[in-house]
Amino acid sequence: LIFDERTKDDDDPAQGLKSYLSNPYYKLIESAKKVAKVMASCNIEVNEDEFVEKFNPGLMEAVYAWCKGAKFVEVQKLTGTFEGSTIRALRRLEELVRQLASASKAIGNLELQAKFEKGSELLKRDIVFCSSLYL
Repeated sequence: LIFDERTKDDDDPAQGLKSYLSNPYYKLIESAKKVAKVMASCNIEVNEDEFVEKFNPGLMEAVYAWCKGAKFVEVQKLTGTFEGSTIRALRRLEELVRQLASASKAIGNLELQAKFEKGSELLKRDIVFCSSLYL
């Protein structure tokens, strides 16, 4: 949803993930399949395989490291992308997390809102969120 670039191993996108990330990824894929089936049962046109393929784990390890406080240089070494792609993905992810926090507030789930706000705080730091690199 956030990271659109294809990786070298398109057969199994989770092939290089560490175990602490592959388990959540496979749970996400299971949930995505359930969502696709519900969408189809509601007469919403959806191709289940295409829908599930949109969940690309290409930057999971890098985002995890970023949220744990790693420097951008260290995070970039975990990716096979250009710096601009990594920055764009982190910014898009932070925007998505902020929108999910707002949605959680709108439905009255304050606990979930707090979790999303914490996630936003972990993402929004350092050079990635500078308004400009030119001073």
